[in-house]
Amino acid sequence: MDLKIESRNVGMTPRWKEEIEKRVSALENDSLHLTHARVTLTKNAHHKKGSDIAEALVVITVPRRHTLTARKGAKTFEEAIRAAFHAVETELRKMQEKRASKEIPVEPVMPSSPQG
Repeated sequence: MDLKIESRNVGMTPRWKEEIEKRVSALENDSLHLTHARVTLTKNAHHKKGSDIAEALVVITVPRRHTLTARKGAKTFEEAIRAAFHAVETELRKMQEKRASKEIPVEPVMPSSPQG
């Protein structure tokens, strides 16, 4: 899997990077193989926007061209990372449930009538 971790307007700390790597690896399981993950942490320079100055953007790509995106803001980067990954986990779970619930319609086999 390809993982890219970026930060804007803030220096990336080893603690944040470790947390992101741990959470991305936790998303992968036997039935779901992630092809790409990108996480961007941004410090909001516009403090008048509110108290949420930390923002985490998580973009996950899974096979069959599905892309899931979650952008969450919070007072700290730890909270933003946690909230964004929670949202992605919820979407992945919903996607897996949909895949599992799809039933393949099988047409009934009609008994052949005896000719003669």
